[in-house]
Amino acid sequence: MQMSSSQKQSAEQLGISLSHYDIDGHLIYASPTTIDYFIEQLQFPPNTGQEQVFHDVVSAFENEPIQYDLTQLSLPPNASLRYQLLNEQNQVLFEDTIPFSVSLSLPALSFGYYRLEVFAAQQVFAVQLLIAPRTAYQPPFLEQQKAWGINVQLYSLRSQHNWGIGDFADLAYLIEQSAAQGADFVGINPLHLLYPSVPEWASPYSSSSRRWLNFIYLDITALPEFKLARSVQNWFKSSDIANQIQALREQDAVNYSAVTALKLNALEQLFAFSQRSKSAAIVKRRDAFSAYQKEQGEALVLQGLFNVLDKIEHADQQASENTIGWLGWREEWQHLTEKKRKALIKQYKAEIDFFAWLQWLTEQQLNELKLLCQKVGMRLGIYGDLAVNSSRGSVDVWSQPSLYCVNASVGAPPDPLGPVGQNWNLPPYNPSQLKATGFAAVVAMLRANMRHFGVLRIDHVTGLFRLWLIPEGKTAADGVYVHYPFNELMAILAIESQRNQCLIIGEDLGTVADEVRWKLNEFRIFSYFVLYFAQRNRQYPYVNEFPRNAFATIGTHDVPSLQSFWHCRDLALFDELNILKGDVLAQKYEQRVIDKQALLDSLHRDGYLPPDYQGDALTMAMHDNLNRQIHRYLANSQSALIGIQLENLTAQEISFNLPGTSTEYPNWQKKIKQSLEFIFNDENLITFFAQINQARKA
Repeated sequence: MQMSSSQKQSAEQLGISLSHYDIDGHLIYASPTTIDYFIEQLQFPPNTGQEQVFHDVVSAFENEPIQYDLTQLSLPPNASLRYQLLNEQNQVLFEDTIPFSVSLSLPALSFGYYRLEVFAAQQVFAVQLLIAPRTAYQPPFLEQQKAWGINVQLYSLRSQHNWGIGDFADLAYLIEQSAAQGADFVGINPLHLLYPSVPEWASPYSSSSRRWLNFIYLDITALPEFKLARSVQNWFKSSDIANQIQALREQDAVNYSAVTALKLNALEQLFAFSQRSKSAAIVKRRDAFSAYQKEQGEALVLQGLFNVLDKIEHADQQASENTIGWLGWREEWQHLTEKKRKALIKQYKAEIDFFAWLQWLTEQQLNELKLLCQKVGMRLGIYGDLAVNSSRGSVDVWSQPSLYCVNASVGAPPDPLGPVGQNWNLPPYNPSQLKATGFAAVVAMLRANMRHFGVLRIDHVTGLFRLWLIPEGKTAADGVYVHYPFNELMAILAIESQRNQCLIIGEDLGTVADEVRWKLNEFRIFSYFVLYFAQRNRQYPYVNEFPRNAFATIGTHDVPSLQSFWHCRDLALFDELNILKGDVLAQKYEQRVIDKQALLDSLHRDGYLPPDYQGDALTMAMHDNLNRQIHRYLANSQSALIGIQLENLTAQEISFNLPGTSTEYPNWQKKIKQSLEFIFNDENLITFFAQINQARKA
C-alpha cells in the first residue's frame, strides 16, 4: 500500500483507520483512494455559521482534579493568559490570570457540562468539558434482584380501540395489564419521527428524526380537545369513519397511508378547534403549547417547516432511497438561505405550528404513560429504542447539514454471513463538526429519547467507537473504519443516563473491539444477549453462565418469532423471495437443525425436559410445553433483565422485518394475530406470565 506520510498523518488525525482485521483475523488494508475520499469528507467544514464553536473538547471523571493540556490550543506564544470556567447556566465558577503555560490545573467538578474559556492576546479559545459520572444510571433494585418485561412492536398491537395501528392507548393498557402480572417494563420499537408525507416509508430505523416523535401513535380520542370538540366527535362516530376504522383494525398488516390520512384529518380538525376555542381548559393548553414552542426554539420550527415542504414536494411522487425527504425537493429548498428560510417560516406559520402541536401532544401523552408506569408500580417503565442514525433525506440532516457526511453511508464490512458487506444508507456524523459544536445535537437527541423512558437500548453501540463508512456510489467492500470520539460520547451518554435515571442497554452483537467492551463494562452499560445467537459447541449456556449485567431475550425485531424460527418459516420466505438459494440456503437449514437440537439437548441437560425425553429437532414441531420451557430457561437465567416477546407468547409465526428486503416483504407492517383484550383474558397466558414472574422473583 503506497501512502504518503502526510496522508497517513491526516488520516490519523481524523480517526480514519489505515487497516483493520476482518472476522477471520486477516489484516485488510484500506484503499488509498478511500482514505483520500474520507480525508476530504471529514475535514472541519469552514464557515458553518454555528454560534457556539469549541476549539477542543475534553472528557474527565467527576470529582477528580483536571490537568488541561494547553498545547491543544493554538495559543499565541508567551502571552499572559486569563481563564474562566462556566457552568451550564453560564455562571462563572472560577477565573484567574496566569503566566504563559503548557498546562492548566482545574479543580474537581461534579458531573455535567462546563465551558472553559482561555483569553490570550485579544483571542478567546473555548473548550468543552464533559465531566462524566463513574457509571451510567443503575436502578438500585437491580443490584440484588432480577426483572422482566414484555417487548412489542407498538404498531403491531390489535385492540378494540385503535384505528388500525397500535397506539398509546394500547400501550397504556399493556402497561397496566403486564404490571399486574409482575412485569417491570414494556419494551417498544423506536418512536422516531418518520415521513408523514410518505407514510409507507415505515422503518423506525430509517427515520426523519431521532429527536422528534412519531405522532401516528397518538390516542386521539383521549385528547382534551377531542373531548370538547363536538363536531370532531360527530365526525368520528359517523358510519363512514367508523367503517373505515373497523376495516383497518381487521387487516393483518398496518395500512400506514390510510391510518395516517385518517389521523391527520382528525388532528387538523382538533388543531383548528384548539386555536379558536374559548374554553378555559383549552386556553390553558394553548398557553402550555406556547411555552413548549418557546422552550424548543428553532429546532421545533425547522421540524415543522420540513414537514410542510415535504408535504408539498411529495404530494404527487413516490419516494425512494434517493428521493426521500429533502433529497426529492426542488434545489432552492434543499439548501435554504437564511433569507429564504425566514420567508418560508413566515409564509407557512400556521402549518408549522400544527406540526409543532403534534410534537407537543405526543410528548404530553408519553409523559402521561411514564406517570402511569409509576402509578402501577412498574419499576423501569417504558423501554425505548434508539436507531443508529436518521436517514439521508431526514429533517435532522436538512436542518443541520454540516453535522453529517451526506456523501457517505454507514454499513458493515464483508464477512462470511454477508460476503458483499452491508450498506444501511444512513449518513454518518462528521466527528470534527460534532466536537466543534460541543456535541449539542447528540446531547439534545439523547435527552429527548431518555426523557420518557426508564430503559434505552442503543442500536449498534459500537458506532460510538467506530463506524464502517462507505463512499458515495461505492460498495460496502470499498469502505473504511472511522473512529469517533468514544470517550466524549460515552461521557455524554453517562451524564444523560444519570440525569434522566435511564438504564442503558448497548446492542453489542457481533464483533466488538476490546476497547468497546472495556468501556461498556466500566460505565456499566448493559449488554444485549440474544438466545438465538448463543449456541456454542452444540449447546446453550447454563443459566448461571448468562451475563449478569445484560438484557437477555430469545430474539429481536430482525429475526423470526420463536414459532417461525422453529418451523424455518423465515428460511422458506428467503427462498420464496429469491434472497437465498442453493448451497447457501441449504447451509442455513442445516445450521437451524443444529441450533434447534442444541436447544433441546440443553433443556434436557438442565431438567426442563424429563429424563426419558427423546427430542428430535428434525421432526418435532413447536408445541406449548416446549415454548414454555424455553421461556422458563430464559427466565431462570442470571441476567438482570429479560424481555419476553409478545409474538412468542402467542405462538405466532411472524417476522416483523426480513433483512435484505425492502418492497419484497411488508416490513414493519405485520400485526399480532390476537387482540390485547384476548391475550390478557386468556387463562393459559395468565399462567404463562405467572411462571415467568415466579422464575424471575426466585
